[in-house]
Amino acid sequence: MRVTKVTLATIVLGCLAAACAGRASSGPRSGGTAHLSLDGTTYELTSVTMVISPGDEAWFRIEGLPVDNPHQDCVPGLAGGIGLYGNLPAAVREANDLAGKRLRIQFSGDGDDANFCFAGMGGLAGAEEAWVTIDSVNEDRAAFSMTGTFKIYDDRGEGPVKTASASGIAVLRKDS
Repeated sequence: MRVTKVTLATIVLGCLAAACAGRASSGPRSGGTAHLSLDGTTYELTSVTMVISPGDEAWFRIEGLPVDNPHQDCVPGLAGGIGLYGNLPAAVREANDLAGKRLRIQFSGDGDDANFCFAGMGGLAGAEEAWVTIDSVNEDRAAFSMTGTFKIYDDRGEGPVKTASASGIAVLRKDS
């Protein structure tokens, strides 16, 4: 009986170790993580990626999904998360050229392309004066920080201008 308990404990511990090892090797490569702060509330993000398209009419886009309520619209018809985008400087030819760059965040204002929006936030955010800084690039990862002012558009297209900040790690992808 004593041998059976030891054997059973060894099998359970082995299975737990294998499950944890599998998660560690497959999870992080699918996307990065970040957090965004607005009015004392922090929103956690997952599956954070940064797509760059260097060359003529170069651009970037950092996207991420909310950890809380990932399938809930932040406003009717608009999924939650971040979408920080703008133009790339002509000097950026590859991901490593991003390190140390400060990139202006743009906002199209067309309503379906918010810079960020989360369930319960009261609207979608569009950049007024906002910047992303690429702190470092390591292989297929970019550490970034963001700060700026954003207008929070409610269902009437009105709202206050608020300061937000964010930081995280994005998985780099090149637009094909």
